[in-house]
Amino acid sequence: MPRKPRKTPQETGPEPEHEAVAVGAGAAAQEHAWRNIRLIIAREYKSRVTQRGFWIGTIILVVVVAAAAFVPTIVQYVSSRSRAQTRVVVVNNSGLDDTTLLSSLDAVLNGTSTSGTPPYAITLRPPADLGSLQDQVKDGKLAILLLLDRAAGGDLHLTYTTNTTFVADINLPRIQVVAQQLTFLDRAQRLGLTSPQTGSLLAPPDLTTVNTRQSEGTRPVNEQIAGYVLAFAGSFLIYLPVMIYAASVAAGVAEEKSSRVMELLVMAATPRQLMVGKIAGIGAACLTQMGCVVLVGMGALLLQTPLQAALFGASGGGFIRYLTGVSVPFYLLFLVYFLLAFFLYASLYAGLGAMVKRQEEVQGAVQVPMMLSIVGWVLVYLAAYFPNATSVRVLSYIPFFAPTMMMVRLALGTVAWWEILLTVALLLGTIYVCALFGARLYRYGVLLYGQKPGLRQMVKMAWRN
Repeated sequence: MPRKPRKTPQETGPEPEHEAVAVGAGAAAQEHAWRNIRLIIAREYKSRVTQRGFWIGTIILVVVVAAAAFVPTIVQYVSSRSRAQTRVVVVNNSGLDDTTLLSSLDAVLNGTSTSGTPPYAITLRPPADLGSLQDQVKDGKLAILLLLDRAAGGDLHLTYTTNTTFVADINLPRIQVVAQQLTFLDRAQRLGLTSPQTGSLLAPPDLTTVNTRQSEGTRPVNEQIAGYVLAFAGSFLIYLPVMIYAASVAAGVAEEKSSRVMELLVMAATPRQLMVGKIAGIGAACLTQMGCVVLVGMGALLLQTPLQAALFGASGGGFIRYLTGVSVPFYLLFLVYFLLAFFLYASLYAGLGAMVKRQEEVQGAVQVPMMLSIVGWVLVYLAAYFPNATSVRVLSYIPFFAPTMMMVRLALGTVAWWEILLTVALLLGTIYVCALFGARLYRYGVLLYGQKPGLRQMVKMAWRN
């Protein structure tokens, strides 16, 4: 009988049991890789959060943020307790009409507002009481004594007596305005001008102010102040901690490499697993610290509304009401941009830190990303003054500047929803590219003990398959 021809392995394909073995080996290798990454993350996280300096820094940040939230309430409470009227006694020895004199003094010192208690209590006393009034000023029983009389040429002369030092005298500017206005009224009267004519000269100018900065002109002053506080606080809390933790990534890699610990680590895990685990572990520690700050800050701000309602009733500060209204979304976006900024810079710092031979060389190796972060912080001031400028919007789309610039624009209320999505997407894409770049540098750098690669060699290694 003719023999049946055998099929070659290429014709029959891999046997089912071999396929199962290959799939099982791949799954086991993947599980082993994830187990290594989890162990490295746990090691890095534990080594950070168990340090005394970590918790001391966290407590300091928490206390500062909580105290900052209570500052407006404390200021309003102190000001409400110090609303005692300043007593002003006027001795009129000039011949001016007493009614006109009191009306002019009240308009300048107390303004035109009719709500609340006026800051100054103004009374008239006869010239015979001048000596006793001067003694009261010396004893601190009287705050301000004004004496109106005539100079040799007939001009009005005003003597201002107080026991407050020149540096601490907050009433002097108002008294100077009083002197100017009373002198003007006196001269107008001596020139024969009628009261309506004098009033027309004192009428305020017809001035219309047009603010071309979008939305800033219509926002109350307290909301603008709150926006600037959030802008600079959010930008600073991104800039400084991210740089500290990213630098700790590079320093940790360089320390392990210089102490030869890296040789033992690469025998148990691949360089990519080491890099991912180190960045994720330090990032988790960083998130723990910033999470505590955010939770305490949000809680302290939300507490201000009932606290001010209990202390001041319906007259609670608008600053806190506005600040509380924007705090929750702002803080949540702060955490998003904070984490994105950390992973962006940490991936570069890890790769560059692996290229040095000694820990002392880390500072020089990370100069480029460090300068980018400093430029991003400097641009915060530009964004604060011109939040709607086209140049500021374009700069806020650059991933290395986006976290701090977007904090300013978010706090000042000049960001559309699609801009948030765009900047987050650009940051994620840049993080992916920088992570690939850093991972390849890390992979080659951990094995380079006897030589220091140049810039051309680093670029060649980074983009080599």
